Amino acid sequence: MVASTALLERSFSEVKRLCYAGLDAPTLLSAVATRVERVAPFDAYCAQTNDSVSGLLTQVLTTETFGDHEHRQYLERIYFQEDRDEQRKMVWNRISVVRLSDVTGGRLDRAFRYRELTGPLGLGYETLAIFAVGRQQWGGINLIRERGRPDFDTREVALLQRLAPHIGAGLQAAALRALATRRLEGESVPGVLVLDDHGRVAQHTQAAERYLRELDDLGPAWLEGRGLPAPVWIAVGALRRALAPETDWDPQAAPRICVQTRAGRWLTIHGAQTLSSGGRQGETVVIIEPSQPRELAWLHTSAYGLSERERAVVEHVAQGASTKDISRALCITEYTVQEHLTHIFDKVGVRGRQALIQRLFFDQLAPQILTAPEHGASQ
Repeated sequence: MVASTALLERSFSEVKRLCYAGLDAPTLLSAVATRVERVAPFDAYCAQTNDSVSGLLTQVLTTETFGDHEHRQYLERIYFQEDRDEQRKMVWNRISVVRLSDVTGGRLDRAFRYRELTGPLGLGYETLAIFAVGRQQWGGINLIRERGRPDFDTREVALLQRLAPHIGAGLQAAALRALATRRLEGESVPGVLVLDDHGRVAQHTQAAERYLRELDDLGPAWLEGRGLPAPVWIAVGALRRALAPETDWDPQAAPRICVQTRAGRWLTIHGAQTLSSGGRQGETVVIIEPSQPRELAWLHTSAYGLSERERAVVEHVAQGASTKDISRALCITEYTVQEHLTHIFDKVGVRGRQALIQRLFFDQLAPQILTAPEHGASQ
Protein backbone atom coordinates (compact mmCIF):
# COMPACT_ATOMS: atom_id res chain seq x y z
CA MET A 1 0.00 0.00 0.00
CA VAL A 2 1.34 3.43 -0.97
CA ALA A 3 1.09 5.94 1.88
CA SER A 4 -0.81 9.15 1.19
CA THR A 5 0.87 12.53 1.36
CA ALA A 6 -1.13 13.35 4.50
CA LEU A 7 0.03 10.15 6.20
CA LEU A 8 3.66 10.83 5.27
CA GLU A 9 3.45 14.33 6.72
CA ARG A 10 1.81 13.05 9.89
CA SER A 11 4.55 10.46 10.34
CA PHE A 12 7.23 13.08 9.75
CA SER A 13 5.71 15.30 12.45
CA GLU A 14 5.43 12.41 14.92
CA VAL A 15 9.06 11.33 14.47
CA LYS A 16 10.33 14.91 14.60
CA ARG A 17 8.49 15.44 17.88
CA LEU A 18 10.03 12.25 19.30
CA CYS A 19 13.53 13.50 18.39
CA TYR A 20 13.14 16.42 20.78
CA ALA A 21 11.25 14.59 23.53
CA GLY A 22 14.29 13.78 25.69
CA LEU A 23 14.36 10.04 24.93
CA ASP A 24 17.48 7.93 25.42
CA ALA A 25 19.12 6.62 22.24
CA PRO A 26 17.72 3.03 22.20
CA THR A 27 14.19 4.22 22.97
CA LEU A 28 14.38 6.89 20.29
CA LEU A 29 15.64 4.51 17.61
CA SER A 30 13.01 1.91 18.46
CA ALA A 31 10.24 4.53 18.35
CA VAL A 32 11.52 5.89 15.04
CA ALA A 33 11.46 2.40 13.49
CA THR A 34 7.89 1.84 14.67
CA ARG A 35 6.65 5.13 13.20
CA VAL A 36 8.52 4.80 9.91
CA GLU A 37 7.28 1.24 9.35
CA ARG A 38 3.71 2.54 9.07
CA VAL A 39 4.50 4.53 5.92
CA ALA A 40 7.61 2.78 4.59
CA PRO A 41 6.97 -0.91 5.43
CA PHE A 42 9.95 -3.19 6.01
CA ASP A 43 10.47 -6.72 7.30
CA ALA A 44 13.66 -6.25 9.32
CA TYR A 45 15.77 -3.41 10.57
CA CYS A 46 19.16 -2.86 12.17
CA ALA A 47 19.65 0.42 14.07
CA GLN A 48 22.89 1.64 15.61
CA THR A 49 24.53 4.33 17.68
CA ASN A 50 28.03 5.60 16.92
CA ASP A 51 30.99 7.07 18.75
CA SER A 52 31.01 10.44 17.00
CA VAL A 53 34.79 10.84 17.44
CA SER A 54 35.96 7.62 15.77
CA GLY A 55 32.75 6.96 13.86
CA LEU A 56 32.75 3.40 15.20
CA LEU A 57 29.50 1.64 15.92
CA THR A 58 28.82 1.33 19.66
CA GLN A 59 25.38 -0.23 19.99
CA VAL A 60 23.12 -2.35 17.78
CA LEU A 61 19.34 -2.82 17.92
CA THR A 62 17.73 -5.33 15.56
CA THR A 63 14.59 -7.29 14.92
CA GLU A 64 14.48 -10.98 15.81
CA THR A 65 15.41 -11.82 12.21
CA PHE A 66 19.03 -11.44 13.24
CA GLY A 67 20.29 -13.83 15.91
CA ASP A 68 23.55 -13.96 17.82
CA HIS A 69 25.38 -15.63 14.93
CA GLU A 70 24.32 -12.91 12.49
CA HIS A 71 25.21 -10.16 14.97
CA ARG A 72 28.70 -11.47 15.43
CA GLN A 73 29.20 -12.09 11.71
CA TYR A 74 28.20 -8.51 10.96
CA LEU A 75 30.29 -6.92 13.72
CA GLU A 76 33.43 -8.94 13.04
CA ARG A 77 33.42 -9.04 9.26
CA ILE A 78 30.84 -7.11 7.28
CA TYR A 79 30.98 -3.88 9.26
CA PHE A 80 34.73 -3.46 8.88
CA GLN A 81 35.00 -4.84 5.34
CA GLU A 82 32.18 -2.84 3.85
CA ASP A 83 29.87 -0.75 6.01
CA ARG A 84 32.20 1.40 8.10
CA ASP A 85 34.03 3.00 5.17
CA GLU A 86 30.81 3.54 3.24
CA GLN A 87 29.13 5.18 6.21
CA ARG A 88 32.09 7.48 6.80
CA LYS A 89 32.01 8.51 3.12
CA MET A 90 28.32 9.30 3.45
CA VAL A 91 28.95 11.44 6.52
CA TRP A 92 31.85 13.26 4.89
CA ASN A 93 29.87 13.94 1.71
CA ARG A 94 26.75 14.82 3.71
CA ILE A 95 24.67 12.06 2.12
CA SER A 96 22.00 10.93 4.56
CA VAL A 97 20.21 8.10 2.71
CA VAL A 98 21.21 5.50 0.10
CA ARG A 99 19.48 2.47 -1.35
CA LEU A 100 21.47 -0.73 -1.75
CA SER A 101 20.10 -1.10 -5.28
CA ASP A 102 21.62 2.27 -6.26
CA VAL A 103 25.00 1.42 -4.75
CA THR A 104 25.15 -1.92 -6.56
CA GLY A 105 23.62 -0.81 -9.85
CA GLY A 106 20.62 -3.05 -9.25
CA ARG A 107 22.80 -6.12 -8.58
CA LEU A 108 22.33 -6.77 -4.87
CA ASP A 109 24.72 -9.73 -5.01
CA ARG A 110 27.58 -7.29 -5.55
CA ALA A 111 27.23 -6.30 -1.89
CA PHE A 112 29.17 -8.42 0.59
CA ARG A 113 26.44 -7.92 3.22
CA TYR A 114 23.80 -9.31 0.83
CA ARG A 115 25.87 -12.36 -0.13
CA GLU A 116 26.93 -13.23 3.40
CA LEU A 117 24.10 -12.06 5.61
CA THR A 118 20.78 -10.70 4.34
CA GLY A 119 20.46 -12.80 1.18
CA PRO A 120 20.72 -16.17 2.97
CA LEU A 121 18.02 -14.94 5.38
CA GLY A 122 15.62 -14.36 2.49
CA LEU A 123 15.95 -10.59 2.59
CA GLY A 124 16.36 -8.30 -0.42
CA TYR A 125 16.10 -4.56 -1.00
CA GLU A 126 17.60 -2.32 1.67
CA THR A 127 17.90 1.36 2.50
CA LEU A 128 20.47 2.92 4.86
CA ALA A 129 19.89 6.22 6.67
CA ILE A 130 22.75 7.95 8.49
CA PHE A 131 22.01 10.22 11.45
CA ALA A 132 24.65 12.91 11.70
CA VAL A 133 25.11 16.45 12.94
CA GLY A 134 27.54 18.12 10.60
CA ARG A 135 30.25 15.52 10.08
CA GLN A 136 29.65 13.78 13.40
CA GLN A 137 27.80 10.50 13.02
CA TRP A 138 25.58 9.63 15.97
CA GLY A 139 23.71 6.66 14.53
CA GLY A 140 21.99 5.06 11.60
CA ILE A 141 19.38 2.53 10.54
CA ASN A 142 19.05 -0.12 7.81
CA LEU A 143 15.50 -0.88 6.67
CA ILE A 144 15.25 -4.20 4.83
CA ARG A 145 12.49 -5.94 2.88
CA GLU A 146 11.99 -9.60 2.14
CA ARG A 147 13.13 -10.89 -1.23
CA GLY A 148 10.38 -10.45 -3.80
CA ARG A 149 9.00 -7.24 -2.34
CA PRO A 150 9.49 -3.96 -4.26
CA ASP A 151 12.37 -1.58 -3.59
CA PHE A 152 11.96 1.54 -1.44
CA ASP A 153 10.49 4.28 -3.62
CA THR A 154 11.54 7.90 -3.96
CA ARG A 155 8.87 9.18 -1.55
CA GLU A 156 10.05 6.80 1.17
CA VAL A 157 13.67 7.80 0.60
CA ALA A 158 12.69 11.49 0.69
CA LEU A 159 10.95 10.98 4.04
CA LEU A 160 14.08 9.42 5.53
CA GLN A 161 16.18 12.27 4.16
CA ARG A 162 13.94 14.80 5.89
CA LEU A 163 14.01 12.86 9.15
CA ALA A 164 17.74 12.11 9.28
CA PRO A 165 19.02 15.47 10.64
CA HIS A 166 16.34 15.53 13.34
CA ILE A 167 17.14 11.99 14.47
CA GLY A 168 20.85 12.90 14.50
CA ALA A 169 20.07 15.86 16.75
CA GLY A 170 18.00 13.63 19.02
CA LEU A 171 20.80 11.07 19.39
CA GLN A 172 23.35 13.82 20.05
CA ALA A 173 21.10 15.34 22.72
CA ALA A 174 20.65 11.92 24.34
CA ALA A 175 24.43 11.55 24.67
CA LEU A 176 24.81 15.05 26.09
CA ARG A 177 22.04 14.52 28.63
CA ALA A 178 23.60 11.25 29.75
CA LEU A 179 26.93 13.01 30.28
CA ALA A 180 25.30 15.85 32.20
CA THR A 181 23.66 13.41 34.65
CA ARG A 182 26.66 11.11 34.90
CA ARG A 183 28.11 10.66 38.41
CA LEU A 184 31.74 9.88 39.10
CA GLU A 185 32.16 6.19 39.81
CA GLY A 186 34.27 5.05 42.74
CA GLU A 187 35.65 2.01 40.95
CA SER A 188 38.11 2.78 38.17
CA VAL A 189 40.17 -0.42 37.91
CA PRO A 190 40.59 -1.44 34.24
CA GLY A 191 39.02 -4.74 33.23
CA VAL A 192 40.93 -7.21 31.07
CA LEU A 193 39.36 -9.74 28.70
CA VAL A 194 41.55 -12.26 26.82
CA LEU A 195 40.08 -13.94 23.72
CA ASP A 196 41.56 -16.97 21.99
CA ASP A 197 41.74 -17.32 18.21
CA HIS A 198 38.19 -18.75 18.18
CA GLY A 199 36.76 -15.72 19.97
CA ARG A 200 36.26 -17.56 23.27
CA VAL A 201 37.02 -15.90 26.60
CA ALA A 202 40.28 -17.53 27.74
CA GLN A 203 40.76 -15.26 30.76
CA HIS A 204 38.97 -12.33 32.33
CA THR A 205 39.11 -10.20 35.45
CA GLN A 206 36.20 -9.46 37.78
CA ALA A 207 36.30 -5.82 36.70
CA ALA A 208 35.92 -6.85 33.05
CA GLU A 209 32.84 -8.95 33.80
CA ARG A 210 31.35 -6.09 35.82
CA TYR A 211 31.81 -3.65 32.93
CA LEU A 212 30.39 -6.16 30.44
CA ARG A 213 27.26 -6.55 32.57
CA GLU A 214 26.90 -2.78 32.66
CA LEU A 215 26.88 -2.76 28.86
CA ASP A 216 24.41 -5.59 28.31
CA ASP A 217 22.87 -8.75 29.75
CA LEU A 218 25.39 -11.58 29.42
CA GLY A 219 23.96 -14.85 28.19
CA PRO A 220 24.88 -18.21 29.75
CA ALA A 221 27.40 -18.90 26.98
CA TRP A 222 29.23 -15.56 27.07
CA LEU A 223 32.50 -17.27 28.02
CA GLU A 224 32.23 -19.14 24.71
CA GLY A 225 32.11 -15.79 22.92
CA ARG A 226 28.35 -15.91 22.36
CA GLY A 227 26.39 -12.96 23.67
CA LEU A 228 29.28 -10.60 24.37
CA PRO A 229 28.25 -6.93 24.03
CA ALA A 230 28.61 -5.48 20.53
CA PRO A 231 31.30 -2.91 21.51
CA VAL A 232 33.69 -5.77 22.35
CA TRP A 233 33.49 -7.13 18.81
CA ILE A 234 33.73 -3.62 17.38
CA ALA A 235 36.98 -3.11 19.31
CA VAL A 236 38.27 -6.50 18.12
CA GLY A 237 37.35 -5.73 14.52
CA ALA A 238 39.02 -2.31 14.71
CA LEU A 239 42.17 -3.93 16.06
CA ARG A 240 42.29 -6.53 13.28
CA ARG A 241 41.78 -3.86 10.67
CA ALA A 242 44.54 -1.74 12.18
CA LEU A 243 46.96 -4.67 12.19
CA ALA A 244 46.25 -5.68 8.59
CA PRO A 245 49.39 -5.33 6.41
CA GLU A 246 47.67 -2.98 3.97
CA THR A 247 46.50 -0.61 6.72
CA ASP A 248 48.44 2.59 7.29
CA TRP A 249 48.26 2.65 11.07
CA ASP A 250 50.33 4.13 13.88
CA PRO A 251 51.09 1.30 16.37
CA GLN A 252 51.19 3.88 19.18
CA ALA A 253 47.56 4.82 18.57
CA ALA A 254 45.58 1.74 19.58
CA PRO A 255 42.01 1.53 18.21
CA ARG A 256 39.64 2.66 20.97
CA ILE A 257 36.02 3.63 21.30
CA CYS A 258 33.95 5.33 24.00
CA VAL A 259 30.62 3.67 24.71
CA GLN A 260 27.84 4.48 27.14
CA THR A 261 26.56 1.88 29.61
CA ARG A 262 22.92 1.35 30.44
CA ALA A 263 23.51 3.20 33.72
CA GLY A 264 24.72 6.27 31.83
CA ARG A 265 28.45 6.25 32.46
CA TRP A 266 31.05 6.00 29.71
CA LEU A 267 33.61 3.28 29.20
CA THR A 268 36.63 3.23 26.90
CA ILE A 269 37.34 -0.07 25.15
CA HIS A 270 40.57 -0.76 23.32
CA GLY A 271 42.35 -3.86 22.10
CA ALA A 272 45.84 -5.28 21.75
CA GLN A 273 47.33 -8.37 20.17
CA THR A 274 49.91 -10.48 22.00
CA LEU A 275 52.76 -12.01 19.99
CA SER A 276 52.99 -15.74 19.35
CA SER A 277 55.73 -17.40 21.38
CA GLY A 278 56.83 -20.90 22.34
CA GLY A 279 54.32 -22.49 20.00
CA ARG A 280 51.49 -20.57 21.62
CA GLN A 281 49.14 -18.59 19.40
CA GLY A 282 48.84 -14.85 19.96
CA GLU A 283 45.74 -13.74 21.86
CA THR A 284 43.46 -10.74 21.62
CA VAL A 285 43.40 -8.61 24.75
CA VAL A 286 40.43 -6.29 25.31
CA ILE A 287 40.84 -3.60 27.97
CA ILE A 288 37.75 -1.90 29.41
CA GLU A 289 37.98 1.10 31.73
CA PRO A 290 36.00 4.17 32.75
CA SER A 291 36.49 6.97 30.23
CA GLN A 292 38.69 9.82 31.37
CA PRO A 293 37.51 13.46 31.30
CA ARG A 294 39.76 14.27 28.36
CA GLU A 295 38.24 11.40 26.37
CA LEU A 296 34.76 12.82 26.97
CA ALA A 297 35.69 16.37 26.07
CA TRP A 298 34.25 15.84 22.57
CA LEU A 299 30.78 15.79 24.13
CA HIS A 300 31.34 19.21 25.68
CA THR A 301 32.57 20.63 22.39
CA SER A 302 29.59 19.09 20.60
CA ALA A 303 27.27 20.98 22.95
CA TYR A 304 28.68 24.27 21.64
CA GLY A 305 28.50 23.29 17.97
CA LEU A 306 32.24 23.41 17.31
CA SER A 307 33.38 22.16 13.91
CA GLU A 308 35.86 19.29 13.51
CA ARG A 309 38.73 21.71 12.88
CA GLU A 310 37.72 23.85 15.87
CA ARG A 311 37.63 20.75 18.05
CA ALA A 312 41.13 19.85 16.85
CA VAL A 313 42.32 23.33 17.86
CA VAL A 314 40.70 22.94 21.30
CA GLU A 315 42.47 19.61 21.80
CA HIS A 316 45.84 21.25 21.16
CA VAL A 317 44.97 24.21 23.40
CA ALA A 318 44.12 21.76 26.19
CA GLN A 319 47.60 20.29 25.78
CA GLY A 320 49.16 23.73 26.24
CA ALA A 321 50.21 24.16 22.61
CA SER A 322 51.08 27.63 21.36
CA THR A 323 49.62 29.20 18.24
CA LYS A 324 52.79 28.27 16.37
CA ASP A 325 52.60 24.67 17.64
CA ILE A 326 48.97 24.36 16.52
CA SER A 327 49.82 25.87 13.15
CA ARG A 328 52.50 23.23 12.56
CA ALA A 329 50.43 20.32 13.86
CA LEU A 330 47.35 21.13 11.76
CA CYS A 331 49.26 22.43 8.72
CA ILE A 332 47.45 25.77 8.74
CA THR A 333 48.72 29.33 9.11
CA GLU A 334 48.99 31.03 12.49
CA TYR A 335 46.46 33.59 11.25
CA THR A 336 43.98 30.76 10.58
CA VAL A 337 44.60 29.36 14.07
CA GLN A 338 43.72 32.75 15.55
CA GLU A 339 40.58 32.91 13.42
CA HIS A 340 39.51 29.50 14.70
CA LEU A 341 40.17 30.56 18.28
CA THR A 342 38.07 33.70 17.83
CA HIS A 343 35.15 31.62 16.54
CA ILE A 344 35.59 29.11 19.38
CA PHE A 345 35.59 31.84 22.04
CA ASP A 346 32.42 33.33 20.54
CA LYS A 347 30.60 29.98 20.45
CA VAL A 348 31.57 28.97 23.98
CA GLY A 349 31.06 32.50 25.36
CA VAL A 350 34.51 33.06 26.87
CA ARG A 351 37.51 35.30 26.37
CA GLY A 352 40.90 33.65 26.31
CA ARG A 353 42.34 30.17 26.45
CA GLN A 354 42.24 29.68 30.22
CA ALA A 355 38.56 30.55 30.36
CA LEU A 356 37.94 28.16 27.48
CA ILE A 357 39.62 25.25 29.26
CA GLN A 358 37.76 26.02 32.46
CA ARG A 359 34.40 26.11 30.67
CA LEU A 360 34.92 22.92 28.67
CA PHE A 361 36.73 20.83 31.24
CA PHE A 362 36.87 22.06 34.82
CA ASP A 363 33.31 23.45 35.02
CA GLN A 364 31.97 20.07 33.87
CA LEU A 365 34.11 18.12 36.32
CA ALA A 366 33.73 20.30 39.42
CA PRO A 367 30.26 19.04 40.45
CA GLN A 368 31.41 15.43 40.03
CA ILE A 369 34.59 16.01 42.06
CA LEU A 370 32.74 17.76 44.85
CA THR A 371 30.16 14.99 45.18
CA ALA A 372 32.56 12.05 44.79
CA PRO A 373 32.33 9.70 47.81
CA GLU A 374 36.09 9.55 48.31
CA HIS A 375 36.22 13.29 49.02
CA GLY A 376 34.12 12.74 52.11
CA ALA A 377 31.31 15.19 52.62
CA SER A 378 31.03 16.39 56.21
CA GLN A 379 28.36 14.75 58.27
